[in-house]
Amino acid sequence: MKKESLQQLLSEMSLREKIGQMIQITGACFDEEAVLTGETGKEQLPEEAVWLAGSVLGMIGADKIRKLQKTYMKRHPHHIPLVFMADVIHGCRTIFPIPLAQACSFHPQLVREAAAAAAAEASSEGIRASFSPMTDVSKDARWGRIMESFGEDPYVNGVMGTAMLEGYQEDRSGKQTQIAGCLKHFAGYGAVSAGREYNDVEISQRTFLEQYLKPFRMAVKAKPAMVMTAFTAADRKPVSADGHLLGDILRGQLGFEGTVISDWGSVGQLEEQRTAENQKEAARLAVTAGVDIDMMSPAYVFWLEKLVQEGTVSMEQIDACAWRILEMKNRLGLFEHPYAGIGKSRILSEESAHTAFELACESCVLLKNQDILPLDKNRKTLWAGPYVNSPELLSRWAIFGRHSDVTVIRDELKKSGADAECLQGCGMLSKEECRMWQVQETPEITQGVRLEDISKIGRGDTVVLVLGEHESQSGEAASRAFLELPVRQMQLFEMAAERTENLITVIITGRPLDLRRITEKSRAVLLAWRPGTMGARAIVSLLYGSKNPSGKLAACMPYCVGQEPVSYWDMTTGHVMSQKEIHNRYRSRYMDIPNEPLYSFGYGLSYTQFEISSPSAWREGERQDGNVSVCCRVKNTGQKAGAEVVQCYVRTLCARIVRPAKELIRFEKVFLEPGGETEVRFSISLEEFMYYDENMQLTNQNTPFEILVGNSSACVQPAGRLIF
Repeated sequence: MKKESLQQLLSEMSLREKIGQMIQITGACFDEEAVLTGETGKEQLPEEAVWLAGSVLGMIGADKIRKLQKTYMKRHPHHIPLVFMADVIHGCRTIFPIPLAQACSFHPQLVREAAAAAAAEASSEGIRASFSPMTDVSKDARWGRIMESFGEDPYVNGVMGTAMLEGYQEDRSGKQTQIAGCLKHFAGYGAVSAGREYNDVEISQRTFLEQYLKPFRMAVKAKPAMVMTAFTAADRKPVSADGHLLGDILRGQLGFEGTVISDWGSVGQLEEQRTAENQKEAARLAVTAGVDIDMMSPAYVFWLEKLVQEGTVSMEQIDACAWRILEMKNRLGLFEHPYAGIGKSRILSEESAHTAFELACESCVLLKNQDILPLDKNRKTLWAGPYVNSPELLSRWAIFGRHSDVTVIRDELKKSGADAECLQGCGMLSKEECRMWQVQETPEITQGVRLEDISKIGRGDTVVLVLGEHESQSGEAASRAFLELPVRQMQLFEMAAERTENLITVIITGRPLDLRRITEKSRAVLLAWRPGTMGARAIVSLLYGSKNPSGKLAACMPYCVGQEPVSYWDMTTGHVMSQKEIHNRYRSRYMDIPNEPLYSFGYGLSYTQFEISSPSAWREGERQDGNVSVCCRVKNTGQKAGAEVVQCYVRTLCARIVRPAKELIRFEKVFLEPGGETEVRFSISLEEFMYYDENMQLTNQNTPFEILVGNSSACVQPAGRLIF
């Protein structure tokens, strides 16, 4: 629809119709099988409000959505189509690795391809908008939603968020399979205090602007259709009522032009946060701040019309919100093609399965390998643990994924022709853990260690244990104070470790865990995260060497939970701890554990070896505003083809305010055959060295910086010193 026609439509709409566009309701209003991802209110929605609502969430199914769209448009006074939205977080029916794992691939093009495949499946089922990507910087493994982020680094979050948005929103097939992306949660949600879901956020203004806003500043350039507000408050101001953050910063400084949508019930939550006296005031605060769509709260639906009638909220404000929503629908082509995309793509296609497999392989991180991997298919190996025969390799956010579509490790071993015997070993959780995590208790899931399986392990046997969190133990509302594996599984691990020294452990998890005991007693450890539909095939392929591990940690693995939150880019401090002063207690240190995490950001092993030459850095050209160039050479010095991630960091050598010890500013993944060599060159604009000075002014002037290059945050070499 042309802009003039869209403006004419808006002018003809009644106040109730405009407000209707600003209300999002659950698909449960129409379909009892719709997925609920939050609490529903006690208020019964008026029938008129249901049939004027502009969007529906949590509903899937081509036939259902086609039928509802047809009925809805017929009943609507101006025949405006609905837009169906859902949490397509890491896949629709083909489930890719969780976003935290995808970040470990350090391969944005592959992330983009996975998002495009997810968009094709989602649109084919009638979904035209996804509530992702989540670019909340997250360095606290206690927070369950770290699985949904791209990890602890602002730059990686920005790069991967941009790639995912492009995959969702670009229609490359010509079949209108693109969907609207939603950048979330704006902003600071990943810094919830103590890692407790929905908790307050207390961070400095500089940290908020430089690090937690950075990925949004980067990804908004991909023109996301939507930005979602965080549940939390920033500087004690709830985001859904913060006009400065949503207006001056998001729309002003960042240049966002799309639709702002609240998270589930977060407008109504303003009353619970005691920043609004009631739902009427919550509606006024949110719409004035610039929230266009109220997702699943009673505020807009019951009070917005009255606020306009009273003159408290202007028609201009309503028109602005409604216009942005209509524009989004128009960009999706819904006015001309309300059923666009439905049935246009294959579900669970070979192409999407291949992408899921490749991404799962590149997302797994090899943490340890003492000359035991890759395995020999002709040498007998025992496989044990609850995940050997379990299809639960998805996550709580794979809401449309089906375990019946997931192959299990036992079957993949048979297909591979490996000499392997599979044992159950134990159940997933104890009865107490089932109660705690609200998991339905069954004899299989709570089964103790099977002694008959343990007795089969001999002293010289090679044993692979596949252990990990239950799906319910990570995701939204899954904060944890302890980061160990479930008790049954640790019992199995200890018993197996007593019987053989040839222990390989594969970890299935949605978050970093305390793996001290695992890494101490295992000869090899593969971190597989929650790998998705093709995860079992990826694990078998990696352990037997038909695929070479290349993942790098996008969030460090803590030494123990007492370090949390922990990150490589923590601020510099006085009384610096060093190995030379290991016995000096008057240093910034723990007395009972190391300062460093068990495994650092950017770390990951391969079955081959790489050599990175001494890097160099220089200013391009003679102009003062010329970019910075960084260059090095990478060579595969081993015997297998593989991939290395070259990581470029910047360190501020001296400034009037305290700055991070180092910050990732570029990375590139290179694939090399044995003996292969290539040059890696980065070009970095001067504005990327900007920081907020003592007067909260952006600057990089008269500041000495050091460029560092390596293959992890803990293993870098200097490329040069620069001053602008």
